[in-house]
Amino acid sequence: MEGIRSEQHKRITICYARAIGLAVFQWFCTWCIVKTLDGEIIDKLPSKYIVQLLDTLLAYKPKAVSQKLDGAPHCALWMLKAQVFNVVKFDSWVEKLWNQRMGEPSRNFTLTLDAGCTVQWKDDAIFVCLFFDTQWYCSKLISAGWHHRPQS
Repeated sequence: MEGIRSEQHKRITICYARAIGLAVFQWFCTWCIVKTLDGEIIDKLPSKYIVQLLDTLLAYKPKAVSQKLDGAPHCALWMLKAQVFNVVKFDSWVEKLWNQRMGEPSRNFTLTLDAGCTVQWKDDAIFVCLFFDTQWYCSKLISAGWHHRPQS
């Protein structure tokens, strides 16, 4: 029984960490602007970067498996694809950019920006408490079943 409680606690903890990450992601997308040295706005940068990361993860997994590097327990390719699909569906811009991607994945986990890029607050930025956003994201993730292992 103790092992079951420990596993459930671990899953809820992972769900909470995901919720915090998603809350910070949405907060950044809502209140920040990334500009080049010339002042040009880099539109939807966080969403573009998430798509790049997810695409790269899916490209690396089959290669790792072929080299007998299976990774974490319960992380088969089909499970990773299910998790990626959940992330893609969680943000409309990520979903749109995901569906527009073409060709080979970048195979690069690094966010490359030109020197001199800046992050600024939007003119109408309102500083909100992430705690409330995090509670909302947690309830969304739990109701979506993110604290359970995917079933085959």
